[in-house]
Amino acid sequence: MAQVPSPTSPWTPEQVEWIKRVGLAAFILLVLFFFWQIRSIIPLFLVGFFIAYLLDPLVDRLEERGFSRTGGTIVVFSVFFLLAIGLGLIVVPPLIEQLASIISSFLPPKGRYYLLALQVIEFVEAKVLRGEIPPFLEQALQRVSEQLGNFLLVRLQSALSTLTGLFSLIILPFIVFFALQIVDPMRQRLKWWIPAEYREPLKELVREIGQLVGRYVRGYILLCFAVGIVDVLFLTVCQWLFGMDYVLAIGILGGATYAIPYFGALLTTLAGGLAAYTTAQHHSILCAIVVMAGVILINQSFDLLIMPRIVGRQVGLHPLTVLFAIMAGGTMMGILGMLLAVPIAGAVKLVLQTLFPKHFAPVTEEENAVKMTMGNYKKRGEGK
Repeated sequence: MAQVPSPTSPWTPEQVEWIKRVGLAAFILLVLFFFWQIRSIIPLFLVGFFIAYLLDPLVDRLEERGFSRTGGTIVVFSVFFLLAIGLGLIVVPPLIEQLASIISSFLPPKGRYYLLALQVIEFVEAKVLRGEIPPFLEQALQRVSEQLGNFLLVRLQSALSTLTGLFSLIILPFIVFFALQIVDPMRQRLKWWIPAEYREPLKELVREIGQLVGRYVRGYILLCFAVGIVDVLFLTVCQWLFGMDYVLAIGILGGATYAIPYFGALLTTLAGGLAAYTTAQHHSILCAIVVMAGVILINQSFDLLIMPRIVGRQVGLHPLTVLFAIMAGGTMMGILGMLLAVPIAGAVKLVLQTLFPKHFAPVTEEENAVKMTMGNYKKRGEGK
């Protein structure tokens, strides 16, 4: 019986290859278009997975003690969100009240900081420019104050009252719960996308980077809470002594910005000094000096005494490298870049140490001293 010839394809291999490439490009564009259309909800899921990433080691420890993945997730999830709800009920109401007061202080005609700015302009006009200040500056100040106050007020109201924000608060716990369920399976699936010959080295490198970033983030979150609490306690004492306001807002600002090296301490110091000077019931200059000195002392104490013990030297970057990374991150991505600069720089250092171990291996002070001593001996021998 004669074989029936198989039908030949109307496409050449080159055409098939081009069709595959065009199809892949179209698929990528479709995926990008899809994510662009849903970009408003992506941050919510990123926050949920980030929280799950931070809580995952606790779930792993419970699994080691006999809990199932679901049981450990329920325990960690419940404790975390009960603490978050309790903290929110204690902190949020007075914080909203203070933020509303701060916003109103920028608004004309009787806002505290608006009047202070007018006094500064009058001083510059009388003492510096001898009455020759252009009249448009006062009008510009009023417009800027109104726009700033209205912008902050609208943002605060929209964040607290919109249905989208309420829906996000409701849906976030569910995202965290289910993300905790799939963190480990996702890692296992991603591992099989790596070629077999590179799987183990890359697995070890990714594990080290994950541990570094995890320790850095968890350590700094703990430090931020500690700095915020200490700032609030210190400012409460200043409130009792001098009658200043905005204690909770300044304290939370100090804790929230502590993770931003240099910039966070500077911002908290200036904001605390301004709040102390403008709201103290008596001895306003002394209050401002005490607050600024106290905030600087608190930040320096945490930087030099507490932070090395909690975060440790896991990142292992020189201060100049840290400063360069923060400035580069701020130039590229603003505040977010400053927050991510140090862990990214630490991860890059780990990659370089893995690829070029001889060139990027850490050198201790003792090893450096030995090398310098041996170099001096060689020079003396050559001189003879």
